Amino acid sequence: MITGLPNQHRIALVPLDSRPCCQWFPQQIAKIAGVRLDTPPIELLGKFMKHGNCEGIREWLLQAAEQADGIVVSADQLAFGGLIASRTNERTLEQASETLEVLRTIKARYPDKPLYVSSVLMRITITGRNAAYIRYKDLVQLFSELSDRRERLKETGLEAEIERVRSEIPDGILDDFFLARRRNMALHRLLIDWTSEGFIDYLNITQEDASAVGVHVLEQRELQQYMYERRAQAKAILYPGADEATSTLLARMLQKLSGRTLTVFPRFTSESGKLAIPKYEDRPVEETVKAHLWAAGTIVVDSPLEADLILAVNPPMDYMKNDGKESSDVKALFDSRHLLTDLVENTRYQLEAGRRVAVADVALPNASDMELVRYLLDERLFTRLSGYAGWNTAGNTLGTCISQAVARTLNDLLGAGIGGEHGEASAAEAARTTDEAHASFLVSRLMDEWGYQAQVRGQTQKWIAANLTVSPWDLESHYDIVNSVVVRQLEELFAATSPLLAGAAAGGQARIAEVKLAEVRLPWNRIFEVHVEAQVRLERE
Repeated sequence: MITGLPNQHRIALVPLDSRPCCQWFPQQIAKIAGVRLDTPPIELLGKFMKHGNCEGIREWLLQAAEQADGIVVSADQLAFGGLIASRTNERTLEQASETLEVLRTIKARYPDKPLYVSSVLMRITITGRNAAYIRYKDLVQLFSELSDRRERLKETGLEAEIERVRSEIPDGILDDFFLARRRNMALHRLLIDWTSEGFIDYLNITQEDASAVGVHVLEQRELQQYMYERRAQAKAILYPGADEATSTLLARMLQKLSGRTLTVFPRFTSESGKLAIPKYEDRPVEETVKAHLWAAGTIVVDSPLEADLILAVNPPMDYMKNDGKESSDVKALFDSRHLLTDLVENTRYQLEAGRRVAVADVALPNASDMELVRYLLDERLFTRLSGYAGWNTAGNTLGTCISQAVARTLNDLLGAGIGGEHGEASAAEAARTTDEAHASFLVSRLMDEWGYQAQVRGQTQKWIAANLTVSPWDLESHYDIVNSVVVRQLEELFAATSPLLAGAAAGGQARIAEVKLAEVRLPWNRIFEVHVEAQVRLERE
């Protein structure tokens, strides 16, 4: 029987692509749990419009599986070369199926090793690869939504609008869009087949950027029915998300290897907020929260008293339309109905009572809620959290926050066994390492979601508009100068923020002795995401 998460546990993980949220986040979550995570060389994963090496990933996975105790795989990387690649038709159904076949090979060789797989249900538009495609991106989404309203919802009088939108989109773009969807649906059904047959132990299919209507709705229904027909309902789930999916399965794997299933109580700032539909998603946030918790392998409970972890959710405002306030210079709601006092003060109460709290900040897309983070920082509560995230979609935030919190909670509950037979000194060193990994990842999330996404990214976009002629989605030959602007701005913000972190409690009897910004860079040739790595040194009181 496994009584902890000792260092000898080893997990092989194929991420969705090379972005930090896909490749670096799982590495840090594994460090928090005290396990070894093997990932492919980053050059195999592709970069931006350069797709990953599917055959190279397949060969790496075959070798890594031999040493692994558990295996987590993004099917989109293995089949297509990444998320962006999965929206193109560069690889045929036959080619994609061929590289996916390695999953069956691995399970046949190592039937007792758990194999978890994620797959992305395609967004309802194309990739905005340049200025022209940004325009077509909006048109394709509109066409998708109009088509669904006519075909599924049986709305009348839409024909003229549909034809107008269609006429503004080059035929090749729409043809490729629907061809890729049909191919990807065939692979989703194949993965459900393999899950039903026992080759895959758990499958999560995540719905990337969508809305309440669109061509994805009928696809979801088709896949849900297919799970039913193939008796795979207990081993497969479909819910909003994408980039965070392998981190979610990593959290599930950590519990599998530890022999411990965590209980989580989700708590919302407002009852009406539970029903709000976040931007880029197709359902109330309460449903998405529960789906992420189940996908991560936890049990949702009805009381904080029976929970290993409390997930405090900062939801969108119920009356806000899908546009929210994303275009605002200040990423905050400034609304008296948005009762942040309830979230923060209840978090303080639960922490003082010795319970664990993680904060999922989904009030706004693509950024932290600056009101919430300011409150948490000023009250010296942020660094006491078991997890925090506030980036991109609600699903991205939830998966990241929950995964970090699962790793942290398991470490808290089972940490006494980390040292194994190496003695008390080794156990203490292992605990210090995992505690510092957790604190470092928390501060990294702070400087990414609150620092970059909520503040520096908007400033950088304005700087580009004033000084360059390129799109923030493709910096062309101007990467170095834009990257230097980002680094300078984030370093200045960090210098102003670090006094709020110095000496702050970081769980247990530890406090932050030193914090520094180890690395800042744009990982791809665009400003949509940043890689921020903070390093924290703790000291015991």
